[in-house]
Amino acid sequence: MVECWLPYGDTEVHVTVDMKDLLSIAEPVRQDAQAPVKEIVARALAEPRGSKKLEELVGPDCTVAIAVEGTTSPASAVAVLSPIVTQLVNLVVPKDRITIIVANGVREKSGKDLIKALKAAEELKGVAIVEHTRATTGLSNLGETRQRTPLMLNKVYSEAKLKIAVGEVAVDPYTGFSGAHTAILPGLASQTTVEAHRKLVFRGDVKPGVVELNQVKEDSLEAAMLAGCDLAVQLVANMHGRLLSAHAGALEETWGQAIYALGSGYQVNAEAGADIVVVSAGGSKRDHDLYTATWALQGASRLVKKGGAIVLLAECPEGLGAETYASLAHVEQQAELERRYALGAEALQVLRAATGKAQVLLVSSLPRYMVEPLGFSVARTANDAYEKAIEGRRGRRTLIIPYGCTTVPVGA
Repeated sequence: MVECWLPYGDTEVHVTVDMKDLLSIAEPVRQDAQAPVKEIVARALAEPRGSKKLEELVGPDCTVAIAVEGTTSPASAVAVLSPIVTQLVNLVVPKDRITIIVANGVREKSGKDLIKALKAAEELKGVAIVEHTRATTGLSNLGETRQRTPLMLNKVYSEAKLKIAVGEVAVDPYTGFSGAHTAILPGLASQTTVEAHRKLVFRGDVKPGVVELNQVKEDSLEAAMLAGCDLAVQLVANMHGRLLSAHAGALEETWGQAIYALGSGYQVNAEAGADIVVVSAGGSKRDHDLYTATWALQGASRLVKKGGAIVLLAECPEGLGAETYASLAHVEQQAELERRYALGAEALQVLRAATGKAQVLLVSSLPRYMVEPLGFSVARTANDAYEKAIEGRRGRRTLIIPYGCTTVPVGA
C-alpha cells in the first residue's frame, strides 16, 4: 500500500492506494531557487526591463498604489513589497502616501494569512494596507475595453500617480497564465466588471497554459494598460510557494519573461484512461471556495475514463464562492449557462462536463445540501471517498494529481 499525500487547505491529507493500482503521481518536478530571495528581488528591481527604474518614476508629491494579487504567497509578497517600499521611502515618498492593495476582486474576502504577513512586516509599518474584494465600493469608471467590458476599478489605484502591480505567474484557467495583469483585472475590479470579463470564456477555446487567441487574456492586459500600470513585478514560485525568480518592468515584456522562466514546470505527464483520478485543487491558494477549486476538474476529467470516478479534495472554507452554484445548479446546457450568465457559470460548465463523464466525489467542509444538487457525491475524508470510488469496480487504476488547478496534463 502507498500513502499519497495531497494539499488540503493549510494542511495535507492522504489517500492509501494499493501499489498495483497506482498509475502515477502526476506532480511537477520540484524546482528550487538558485539564489537567496532578497538577491532575486533586488536584481529584478535594479534592472527593470522595458520601463524606467523606480527613481525615475517617482515625481513631486507622488502618491503610490501597489496592487498585489491576493493569491500571492505571504513570503513572496513580503519579500517583494518590503524593498519596494524601502526604495520609495529612500526616494522621499512618505509612507502615508503609499498604499498596498490586496487584490481579491473575485473573492468575498481576502485570505487572512497574506494580510497578517503584510501587517507584521517591519518595513511595511506605517503603509496603508487595504483589501479589494468584489464588494468594494469607491470605484473609478475608466470606460470599457475593446471587448466591451465596463472597466470599474479601485479608485485608490486608478487615482495614484505611480501604479505598481505584483502577481505570481502560474497556470490560470482564464488568461492562460496569471500575473501582474490579473492583479488589476479581476483583482481590482467590481463584480459587474469581473462578470463581463469572465463571460468571455464562452468565446473561443480558452485553456489553462495557452495564451494564443485568448480573448480573456487580451481583455485583462488591456485593462491593466488602461489603468496605467507603471511598473509590473512578476513572480515565479514553485508549487510550495518558494520564490524562484522575479521580473520587473513593463507589463507584457516581464510577463513573457516569467512564462519563459516557468518553462514546462506546470506540465505533468499523465496517461488518459485512469479508472480513478484523485485530484487536489492545490491547497489554500486554490481551494478557498468551490468556484475556484472546480477548475481542478478540467484536467482530471480529461484523464479519467468514461464511467470512472474523480475524487476532488478542496476544503472550501469560504463556501461556494459564487451564487450561481445555487441559482443555476439545475442548468445542464452551455448555451443556457451563457444566456443566464452570472459569476461562476463558466466554472459550472467544467463541473457539468466532469459529472457527465464520471462519478465525482467531493471532500470538503461544505455541507451536503449545498453540493449534492451540483452532482457531487460527498465523503468525509479522502480515504472514505477513495473507498467509495473503488467500491464494486473491477478496474482500479488510480492517478494522483496533487496540484490540479495549476498543472496541465500532457500526453493525455
